[in-house]
Amino acid sequence: MRMQDKPIVSVIGLGLFSLSLVVHICFKSIRTTDDVGMGILLSLVNAIFLVFPLLWGVLGAVEFSRIMSWSEKIKEREVNEEVDLDKYKKKIKIYLCINVIYLLLVICQLGYVIYRWDEVNI
Repeated sequence: MRMQDKPIVSVIGLGLFSLSLVVHICFKSIRTTDDVGMGILLSLVNAIFLVFPLLWGVLGAVEFSRIMSWSEKIKEREVNEEVDLDKYKKKIKIYLCINVIYLLLVICQLGYVIYRWDEVNI
């Protein structure tokens, strides 16, 4: 990870999580109506959007490890007086915050999928 790379995987993952939340709310609201075709279609899309962000979470975990290794390399370079740590400290905190929030949402969504596995019927 270069020092100017942003946590783009986590940002995309947060967007996927938001989209899955909207689809899930639509699925819950349309399930009460009599439109069977729309219910089947939303059931499929809901199941896909409940599982796909979990798979995307693997990339989020890889990104977390890359940010942590980047942080360690910066600290090593700071000890050798090659780099000023204050320059990168705020950027590292922001990137880690975004990534950790995304990973916590993935863990919560994983718990929801496990708890409500009967709804995830493709």
